[in-house]
Amino acid sequence: MLTIRPATKTDYEAIVGWNENKDEAYLFQWAGMISYQHPLTKEQVRRQAEKDGVSLFMAYAGETPIGAGEICDINEEAKTGRICRLIFSEEAKNKGYGERFVKGLSRIAFEEMGLVSLSLRVYCFNVGAIRCYEKAGFRVTAYFEEENSHWNNYSMEYRK
Repeated sequence: MLTIRPATKTDYEAIVGWNENKDEAYLFQWAGMISYQHPLTKEQVRRQAEKDGVSLFMAYAGETPIGAGEICDINEEAKTGRICRLIFSEEAKNKGYGERFVKGLSRIAFEEMGLVSLSLRVYCFNVGAIRCYEKAGFRVTAYFEEENSHWNNYSMEYRK
């Protein structure tokens, strides 16, 4: 069973742990190139989680933290927001948790926050994540070419 709840300071250690022995490209893949610097620290996670407009959530399988993600960039007037910085423990990958977590975050955004549209960005090479987001209801709406083509990405959207 998957449980989603707001992250607490004790959850930050799990997020940092999922990045141990990973390179800078791994951090960029799930977090983008702005919010964090390699190597990731609990202080960086705390600063990001405490920013205005950021709601950090954790996914739990039983009592074990298995994933984290944000609902951020909320525009209350337009009733839009973004899902950002999704990460899962290696043990939780390819077990369907990602789809359930994204669906759960979408439910929170739509039902509890009153949003009508969510978007996210995903790197084109991350085929597994793209499939996960599509299963959760997101559709590709734009393509972005970057200076380094490895980081070309899609914008995806899900409307209530």
